[in-house]
Amino acid sequence: MKFAYLHGYQGSVTDEKSQYLDSLGNCYKPSIDYDNEPNIVKELIFKFQKEPIDFIAGTSLGGMISYYLGMVLDIPVLMFNPAVIAIERLKPFIPEQLMKGTPTELNVVFTGLKDDVIDPELQIAFVDELKSKSAKIEQFFDADMTHLVTLKEFKKAFETFLQIKK
Repeated sequence: MKFAYLHGYQGSVTDEKSQYLDSLGNCYKPSIDYDNEPNIVKELIFKFQKEPIDFIAGTSLGGMISYYLGMVLDIPVLMFNPAVIAIERLKPFIPEQLMKGTPTELNVVFTGLKDDVIDPELQIAFVDELKSKSAKIEQFFDADMTHLVTLKEFKKAFETFLQIKK
């Protein structure tokens, strides 16, 4: 299984999460300085069109970028606390037709109800809007999950996603 994982804004992939991702298959997990890599979306599209992946996952800003990449590449997406508040900021980097697009492949959103960075209500509204457009999207809630996803929560989400994706 070949896939990618994108960390959040000013974040990184911890060693324990990196090891877990590697245990699942061939995972591309770049270290991204979102402030200084304005072409990252185009670069990732080019990379994955050349070297296809089975799915993409991401946390926060990485989750929103994964969402748009999933539509371009027509692959399933797993998002952790997607940074729906960054949609306006992403507009210059995302083709307009995608900004209004609806995913045709499975999208799974894990929302932490104790997220103090991305309001869970905004994540719920984002998913509800997509559901109203008949998007193939599911949302799961964790009552104790904050914006920083623990390894246990991370593993549970991946296991759930991989089970649904089959």
